[in-house]
Amino acid sequence: MDDSQSGAVDSLTEQEDNFFVVGIGASAGGLRALEEFFENMSTDSGAAFVVIQHLSPDFKSLMKELLERRTRMAIYRVTDGMVLESDSIYLIPPGKNLILDNNHLHLLEQEERNRHGLNFPIDIFLESLARSYAERAIGIILSGTGSDGTNGLRAINEAGGLAMVQDPITAEFDGMPRTAIATGVVDQVLSPQALAQVINQLVRSPLEAGRYNRNQLASFDAFKLQRIASILAKHEQVDFSHYKTSTLSRRIHRRCLISGCNNLEDYIHFLEISQEERGILRHDLLISVTQFFRDSVAWKFLENHVIPKLIEQAQPGEELRLWVTACATGEEAYSLAMVLDEAVEKLEKQVRFKIFATDIDKVALEKATQGIYPETIAHNINPERLQRYFIRKEKSFQVIRKLREKLLFAPQDLTKDAGFTRMNMITCRNVLIYMQPELQQQVLRNLHFSLVSKGILFLGEAETLGSIEEEFKVLHQKGKIFQKRRDVRLRLPVRGVEKISKTLLPPPTVRNIPESSFEPIIDEAFSTFLAEQKATCFLVDRNNKLLHIFNDAVEVLKFSVGRATTDITKLVVPSLRLPLNTALHRAKRERTPVFYTGIQLFDNNNNPSINLKVTYHETNKLSRWV
Repeated sequence: MDDSQSGAVDSLTEQEDNFFVVGIGASAGGLRALEEFFENMSTDSGAAFVVIQHLSPDFKSLMKELLERRTRMAIYRVTDGMVLESDSIYLIPPGKNLILDNNHLHLLEQEERNRHGLNFPIDIFLESLARSYAERAIGIILSGTGSDGTNGLRAINEAGGLAMVQDPITAEFDGMPRTAIATGVVDQVLSPQALAQVINQLVRSPLEAGRYNRNQLASFDAFKLQRIASILAKHEQVDFSHYKTSTLSRRIHRRCLISGCNNLEDYIHFLEISQEERGILRHDLLISVTQFFRDSVAWKFLENHVIPKLIEQAQPGEELRLWVTACATGEEAYSLAMVLDEAVEKLEKQVRFKIFATDIDKVALEKATQGIYPETIAHNINPERLQRYFIRKEKSFQVIRKLREKLLFAPQDLTKDAGFTRMNMITCRNVLIYMQPELQQQVLRNLHFSLVSKGILFLGEAETLGSIEEEFKVLHQKGKIFQKRRDVRLRLPVRGVEKISKTLLPPPTVRNIPESSFEPIIDEAFSTFLAEQKATCFLVDRNNKLLHIFNDAVEVLKFSVGRATTDITKLVVPSLRLPLNTALHRAKRERTPVFYTGIQLFDNNNNPSINLKVTYHETNKLSRWV
C-alpha cells in the first residue's frame, strides 16, 4: 500500500471526526501480539489505530509489510502533519516521538522530550491522545519490558477513555503489562485476540459508541443518573448526587460499554446485582489520577515565593501544618513534602512541618502510603530530586522513609467530613471541577475556615473561588494560588437535608479551652485512630461528650427531634447504647481497652453484626479523652 495518505487535508471540513482512536504501545515481543490483534480486528470498525513501538533508528522497520499480511486496513508510516482517518493504521517511524493534536499527527525528535536521559514514546503519544480524544481514546499496552505506557494509560483513564492491557500470561515480555496493571486504572486485561474482539463490540455498541459525542451526555436521563447515585450511596457509602452530570454521564457511559450493556436501564439492573461492578464504578467516579508537580509553572511559583515565605514567617521550633485534600495516590503530597524539605534546608531555619493527606479512596491511599511509583515519574521529577528522595527498586521508585514519615495519609470525604483547623496551607486541586457549584461553595467555605489568617489555598488550573473570591488575595492567577485575607466564619450555602455531617462538637466541658490547646488533641487522636482506617471512630471526653468523628458514621448515629445532645450514648442507634455504655464505663474504670464482638446493629437478623472497641488514652494530650 502507498505510504502517502490519499485525500489527507489540513482540515476536517468534510470528515466526521468522532470515531475512536486506539493507541497501541508495544516493545519486545510486541510483533506477535500486534499480528494477533489486527488479525482479529474488523477492517471496517470505524476506528483509527496508531502503533507506537520501541524501534532502533539504526534498523529499517518491516512492521508495515508484516502487518499487511494480517489486515486489509490501510497502513501508513507517519509523516509530520498527517490527518487521522478511520479504518486506518499509523506506524511511528524509528527514532521519533509522535503526538496527536486534535486530528493531526506530529513527529518530534526524541531529544526534544528527553530531559532526564529517558525516552517514553508510548507515554508521550497516549497522553496527547487523551488530551485530543478524551472519552473516545482507547489505550492498549502489549508485550514489552520497562514501564513505558503507564502514565499514558493514567491520562486516558482520567480523560474518560478506556485503558486496556495484554494479559501478562500471554505476553512474551510481561514488564510493561504488569506495570500498567499495577496502576489500578486498567479496564480490561485480555489476550490480543480478545482485546480486538472487545473493541469490535465497543465501537458497534447499541449505545452508538462509534458516533458518540458530548451532546449525547447532556441527554442522559437525570432520573436514571440519580438512581445510580442512590445505589452507590446505599452500597458504597459515597454520595455522588451533587457531582456534575457531565462527569457522571461520561464515566457511566464508559462502564456501560465495558460491561456490554445495551442501554442505561440494563446497566442499572446490572449495578443492583453486582457488588463487583458497584465497586468498579465507585472507583471510576472518584478519578484518582494525579502526578508529581502537576502544572509546573504553579509549582515553580510555590517553590520560589510561597513556601520560602511560609518558612521565614514561622517562629523557631514552630510546626507548619499543611493539608493535601483529595490526594489520590500521593504524588501531590510528596511533591509538596520535597519542596518544603528543600526550602527548610536552604533557609537553615529550625522549622518542622506536618502534611495531612486525605482522600475518599482507600485503595489509592494504600498506594500513597507505600510511596512506590513507576520509573516514568522521571518525566516530572528532576534527576536531583529523584536521587535525593527516591530509592530505585527494580523498575520503580520508592519515596525514602525520611520523607514518608513527614506525611499522614487517612480516609476523608471532603464533601461531608470535618476538616482540620489552623492549616498554613491547603491544596484542593482538580476535584472541585467535578462538583456542582453549590457543593463547590460548601467545600471552599469549609477550607477557608480550616486556614489560618494569611494561609495559602492552592486550587487546580481550571478551578475558581466563585462567590468567596473577595475573601482571598490572588498570589498567582494562572497557578490558582491564593492567600486568606481575614479570619471570619463564612456562612455555608443552604442545601437540602444531607446525611450526618461529621463536625467538631466541643462540649460544655471544653468550651473554655483555647483552640491552640484543643487542636493537638485532635491531631493526636487522628494519629491514634489512623490504624483503624476502615472503622468508624469517635473521640469523646470522660463525660461521654462527642468531640470528633473520624470516619463514616451514618449507620450507627441516630438524631432525634427535640433538644440536641452531644452525649454519644444517646446519639447511637438503640441497639448499640447498652454495650457502648458498658464499654465506656469499663474502659474509664480499668484504663484498658474493651472489645465486644457480634453486636447486632438493628433489631433485624438480616443486618450484619459489628464489633465495638473502646480505648482509654492516658497521655499528656489525651488524658481527658476516651
